[in-house]
Amino acid sequence: MSQSPPPTVVYQTVTTKHPVWKAFLILLLLLSLAANAALLMALTGALSIRGGWRPANQLEKRVIRQGSADQIALVHITGLVDGSMVKSVTQQLRAIDHDTTIKAVVLRVDSPGGGVTDSDEIYHALQKLRSDGKSLVVSMGSLDASGGYYISMAGQELFAEPTTIVGSIGVMMPGFQITDLMRKIGIQPEFLTSSAAVWKEAGSPFSDYTPAVKTYLIDMLNIDAARFINIVKTSRSTHLKVPISQVANGKIWAASAALKLGLVDHIGYLSAAYHAAAKLAGIYNPTVVEFHKPPSLLDLISSQSAAAKPEMQLSPHLLYDLVKPRVEYLYLQ
Repeated sequence: MSQSPPPTVVYQTVTTKHPVWKAFLILLLLLSLAANAALLMALTGALSIRGGWRPANQLEKRVIRQGSADQIALVHITGLVDGSMVKSVTQQLRAIDHDTTIKAVVLRVDSPGGGVTDSDEIYHALQKLRSDGKSLVVSMGSLDASGGYYISMAGQELFAEPTTIVGSIGVMMPGFQITDLMRKIGIQPEFLTSSAAVWKEAGSPFSDYTPAVKTYLIDMLNIDAARFINIVKTSRSTHLKVPISQVANGKIWAASAALKLGLVDHIGYLSAAYHAAAKLAGIYNPTVVEFHKPPSLLDLISSQSAAAKPEMQLSPHLLYDLVKPRVEYLYLQ
């Protein structure tokens, strides 16, 4: 009995076309892109636009206490006085100077000081503000020392809170000297300088602080100290109750002692400083405002990224900042 051959199986590819589904998917993709774009624009607008488009470097004025049409501006000097603070504060002061509705400024200082040049630049900008007709009152927070007090000398009246620490009039050059340690581990520091530049390495942590080097550096510090003392003498000439030598010695004082010495004018809080500024400007019940730079979308994303992944980068700039000599009006706790 013969067997029939197996059946031949023919595979056929069936292509199913669904133009409606393809169109739907394309439309869904386009809608998703449009929604993301709209969300990005809304977020950017919320962060950067208040009442119209603003240039990237323009500040926003914010009301923190409502009053009459006349205004007082609050400016903060908080933390270490450095180049970043100079840029921020001088930008605010320029905006205040050009705003005719602002009649006075209350400077809120809570700082240990910082760079000599940085402190002097902010002081100079405040002096210009006063010369342009704005009244200036200082309100001190927990600490107003060294470069912070230097900046405060631009004020017409100085208010310290009962717990404020005031003073530290003087200048310092913080640093460290590691030549002995390097020699112990077999490293001999060497500096090659041009023949006439015998003081080129003075103050470096990799060279010895000989008596001659110390004398040279202290003489330089004394020049900046003399400027600080002269500014205090000029600003507090009719207020100091003791010779300037008794307060320009690096010491700090509690607010009550600072008042007795004439380093401050009043013991009072921020509200008292507002009242004094209004009185100096000849206004009543002023609106209190402050200027700030609204964060951009890029700033927000960058800050979130940094918070999510903190890391320390050992860059040449960081190494330079660690070893460079720094002349500072700074109080170290």
